[in-house]
Amino acid sequence: QAENYLALLEMVRAGLGWATLPRQLIQRELAKGELVELQLGAYPYTDWLVGVDLLWARQRVMGKAERWLKERLLRHKVYEVDRRGQSTTW
Repeated sequence: QAENYLALLEMVRAGLGWATLPRQLIQRELAKGELVELQLGAYPYTDWLVGVDLLWARQRVMGKAERWLKERLLRHKVYEVDRRGQSTTW
């Protein structure tokens, strides 16, 4: 276990085992042959969605970039439900 992906990457480089890392982070190492991608039948899911929360103060008017980001996230949001079946996405 590590605090972040970069720490995991350094641990793998040091030979301490394997890690699940975003492909974008390790493309150079894969291309150079420094790291190899394991093909694990028991773990077929190598791409995943990362949750993002957007918080803002309603008392303040959003700027152009903030509005763009909010609209973009709303267009591409993934709906999830909690244990009670309630939507976790607004």
